[in-house]
Formats: sequence, C-alpha cells, structure tokens
Amino acid sequence: MPKERRKTALGRPTVQSVDRTLDVLEALATRRSATGISELSHIVGLHVSTVHRLLATLVDRGYVRQDPETARYHLGARIFSLSSAAEVHLDLRLLGRPYLERLMRATGETSNLVTLADDEICYLDQVESSHLVKMFTQPGTRAPLYCTGSGKVCLAFLADDRRLSLLSQRMRPRTSHTMVERDQIERELTEIRRLGYGFDNEEMEEGVRCVAAPLFDRRGQVIGALSVSGPTTRMSPEKAQTCIVPLLTVARELSAQLGYGQQLVPDASAPQRARVGVAAR
Repeated sequence: MPKERRKTALGRPTVQSVDRTLDVLEALATRRSATGISELSHIVGLHVSTVHRLLATLVDRGYVRQDPETARYHLGARIFSLSSAAEVHLDLRLLGRPYLERLMRATGETSNLVTLADDEICYLDQVESSHLVKMFTQPGTRAPLYCTGSGKVCLAFLADDRRLSLLSQRMRPRTSHTMVERDQIERELTEIRRLGYGFDNEEMEEGVRCVAAPLFDRRGQVIGALSVSGPTTRMSPEKAQTCIVPLLTVARELSAQLGYGQQLVPDASAPQRARVGVAAR
C-alpha cells in the first residue's frame, strides 16, 4: 500500500522531494557525529538509492559534507550560513519593533524595517500611521534596491564590488520618476553616503514618498534600513525633511543595539538639507 502523502496545516499536499530532503537534513542535525548512508536511510525511512540521490544534491550545494576518508555525512558549512542569516533576521525584527513604534510616533507616518535579501530588500516589519490614508506593505514583500528609499541606502553602503555588480544589472522603470541610468543612480548613491539618508520620490510607486536610513551590524556592514513613508498628498518634500532627525536618531540607536559603534552621520541632530522632489533629479 503506497504511503500517504503529507499535507500542510491548510490541508494542501506537500512536495515529496522537498519533504524528503528536509527529513535528511533534520536527521543529520540530530547526529553528534558523521552518519553513514545505510544508517541515515534507516532513520528517514527511505531506500538507500533515494537517500544517495538527495545527499549528492545537498553535497553539491554545500549543505552537506561527505568525509573523504570514511564516506560518512554531516552538515556542511552552507547550512550554518542559513542559520546565521535567520538568526540575524529574527534578532533584527525583535529588536526593531520598539524603534519602529517610536519612529511612527515621532513622525506621524508609517515606519518600516527592511533587510537585505540578495539583490532586493525584504520588508520585515511595519508600524502603520494613525491616518486614514496610510502606506501598507505586507511583511515578506520584496522590492528592488535601485528605486526604493531603503534599497538605495543599502546599495549606497555596500562594498564597492557588490554595489557595482548590482548596478550592472538591468533596471526597469517602475514609474515615470524611476531612475534607471547607472550614472544618475551612482550620483545619488554618492550623495546618500555623504548625508547618511536617502529618498524615494515616487520612484517605486506613484503618489508615495519615503525617507530611509541604513542599519549597520557589529562588523560595520549594512544589513538593512529603517524608513518613513506616506502619500505625497501629506508627505511633501518639506514634511519629509522633518522626518530626517528622528529617523537618523532611531536608526543610530538600533544600529548600536546591533553592535555598531559609530554614528551614521557626523551630526545626526543637524543633517544637511537633501535634495528632495523632482527638481533634485
């Protein structure tokens, strides 16, 4: 009799190959020493040939390592990089919540917490404003770097080689305000590095303006951003300017919680006036 397929909490059938792969990884995670393929096959309840195919893929991707002398298997380095990344994201969201709430109260507009996710940003958390018309982005949503305030401040503070690599990719306009010329974007990123914050002036979505500041970890590397966003009917260039000081203050304090020991800008209490709006383009 064929084994009944697993189902999700919502009653949907799972993907069998993914289930089996995770069974293998979880089995290896419980072992204190390297495990032979026959023993692993017995633990997960799969035929040796099936386990061998799964392990071959996992070894090739770096999630499992095979000892060349004993031919036994244990978790590879890449699995620990995933674990580390998950820990950073969890810590960032847990730590960031009270800072988001503070930022929303100080500015009266929706505050957002994002993290870098490969060549995009990912929204981790948000505290909505109390206005009837507000900005809402579902946590887990991803967005491009080059046309969002948070994305641009992350891009500006990345290592040169990674930033240049990302800028070499094709960038398509999201609105009539989106900058897609590399030279133009690089000039703006230089300005962001000078000031310590940046703007999205309807570049991702018509009628939305955003001001953002980067977040740094204990190694001094940019890992995400805080931003304040609102409809342009309320978030005018002048209103966006009033958000800069509380934004930089909160971003600096959250970065310090993450182990970063320097200010984001020389004097966050008196930031230089940035170029905001269409005239700045």
